[in-house]
Amino acid sequence: MHSEQRAHPRVETENLTAHITLTRPPDKELVMQGTVLDLSYSGIKIKLNSPLQAEVNDKVSIKLQLPKSGIPINIHGTIKHCQSQSEYGLHFIQQLPKQAMDDLIFECVLRSA
Repeated sequence: MHSEQRAHPRVETENLTAHITLTRPPDKELVMQGTVLDLSYSGIKIKLNSPLQAEVNDKVSIKLQLPKSGIPINIHGTIKHCQSQSEYGLHFIQQLPKQAMDDLIFECVLRSA
C-alpha cells in the first residue's frame, strides 16, 4: 500500500489557467498555456494545452491570477514528475511569500466549494 509522503496537502483547483514558460539551457524558452490541476505550499501540478517533451529538472515559470481577486502570481519551479507529455508536477524553487500562498490556496478552496 502506498501512503502519501507529501509535507503539505494538495488543493484541487477549478479552471485556473496558467501561462507557462519552460527554460532550457543555454537560452531557449518555450511558452505555452495550461491549467493548474492542484497545488500545495511546496509544488504545483499543471496540464499543458498541447503536449511537450519536457524533462525532470527543467526550469519552469508559471504566471497566473488568483481566481477571485485577480491578483497576479508568479511561480518558479523545476519539473519533478512527468505523468504524460502534458501533465507535470513541479517543486517550487523560490517560495512565494506565505501570505501570497495562503491567498492562492484560500481562493482555490473557495472556488471549488
